[in-house]
Amino acid sequence: CSSSCERCPSAMPSSGPPAGRRRAAALAACAWLWARTAGSPVPGVVDAAATASAADYLSEEAFPGLHVIERVGEGPELLLHRAGQLPAAAGREPIWADASHWGSMAEARRDLEELLGIPAPEPLQTEWALFDAQGRRVLDVARLGELPVAFVVELGQWMWPAVRVGFEHTAAGVKGEAPAVLRTLSLRPVVFEVRDFITEAEAEEVMDVGRGQGLHSSEGVLTTEAIAQRTRHSEFRTSKQAWLDNGLAPVIKELDGRVANLTRVPASHNEPVQLLRYEEGEYYHGHMDWTELEFYPDQREVWVDTHFGHKDRLATVFWYLTDVAEGGETIFLKHGQPICDMESPRGGKHTQECEGGRDPDMTLCEKGLKVPPRRGTVLLWYNFHPNGRGDRNALHASCPVGSNFTKWSGNKWVGIKPRGAQAEWIDDHPAIQRHGWTGGSRSGPEDPDECDITFMNDAAEAADVMWYSPSTSSFQKIRSVSAGGSTSLQSYRRHTFQLWTPSRRSNKVTCQRGSMEFVLTSDHRLRRQAGAEL
Repeated sequence: CSSSCERCPSAMPSSGPPAGRRRAAALAACAWLWARTAGSPVPGVVDAAATASAADYLSEEAFPGLHVIERVGEGPELLLHRAGQLPAAAGREPIWADASHWGSMAEARRDLEELLGIPAPEPLQTEWALFDAQGRRVLDVARLGELPVAFVVELGQWMWPAVRVGFEHTAAGVKGEAPAVLRTLSLRPVVFEVRDFITEAEAEEVMDVGRGQGLHSSEGVLTTEAIAQRTRHSEFRTSKQAWLDNGLAPVIKELDGRVANLTRVPASHNEPVQLLRYEEGEYYHGHMDWTELEFYPDQREVWVDTHFGHKDRLATVFWYLTDVAEGGETIFLKHGQPICDMESPRGGKHTQECEGGRDPDMTLCEKGLKVPPRRGTVLLWYNFHPNGRGDRNALHASCPVGSNFTKWSGNKWVGIKPRGAQAEWIDDHPAIQRHGWTGGSRSGPEDPDECDITFMNDAAEAADVMWYSPSTSSFQKIRSVSAGGSTSLQSYRRHTFQLWTPSRRSNKVTCQRGSMEFVLTSDHRLRRQAGAEL
């Protein structure tokens, strides 16, 4: 290792702690590089945060917004690796930090923000957070001082570092006490494979629940451009779907918790499962799982629903419930393409506008990373970069299913924020200029689209008020109303609601004018006091 350091002088810090500590830090980085160049195995499976090493997680690729903190020896000195990149690959030295004066997390955060250049959060944006190597939040400086390696994620939720293709994380406590192994399939976008996540019996049970609910042709929200062009939903996806929430069966709730254990993001951020069935020849064209606001320049409800881009689908956990011998692959159409405008803290260009980028044919399954269906396996991919920017390389599709086969799968989307988090319109939000809002200023009490809606519950059981989210094409819980109680909320015209009780769901209603009231009757029907019923 000492001899190999002659080959990587860029790893040697030129300022900071005493020379002895500088050399110790450099040797650690050199050991990693020497193992790779000499062909020796590099540790890929990390079992616990206490035994982790920064060298395990540094990558030749940059991951904007994900920074690795390395403790040097047993002292207070730290090395900060911006974007999780190896010094030689980054072309810069790690940043030295002295943690000896950090008496509180506020002081630590202030220094880290300055040293790493973390921008101030925008309105409605989640603050950045610190984590250990197992994705647990680091909330005090004493804990931070104990860790050999820690991570800053600017987006504010844990994101497993991809490191390199073939790298493996062992995530503790995913299936009860049992761990799960996340194996990196791709760096751009970040995609992991987790085998044996779902048992055969669980897969069969999930499909049975879906059959019991009934599967229907799926329809998503269309962009403003698609509406203008009269795009048909049938041109976008040919499959059947059902939405499965936790109350339908214990297996759905069990897998919901297992997904939260895997992602290290609370289950309150999870959407209901979107169960999908593809028959022979059926497919899903290329699409994103996150909302590109520039495609909705005048659809205010989409902007408010996504908190101006800060409440969206952080991750997709995609379930394979059946084997398919021919076709049915999940394909990532922009696999390996450059990250556009990486240094921009927000926004960014379309991939095809970058040097080396291309705009793929979304109807073909010829180029890109293809992952065939394998029963019980799930894919985890991130729809956002760790700095909070949507990842345009996360464009993906489902290839046509081969002859005489049926593919069952499921989408479990994990949000940046809890599903029930609410927001209001902000006229001067930075995203308005960044993403090209064209709908004009419509906030304040004179907003013609505002609609106050009241629900009175005359049923014998409590009910959840569910609001239909255009950006996710699913219902989200807003609040609860007790039996005999009532609740009021401010909404907007054309917003759709249902009331869900443990035993039944009501009909759907829409808010159509300034003030409306609905009563949930004993037969679980919403009756209008004012307005119109869907």
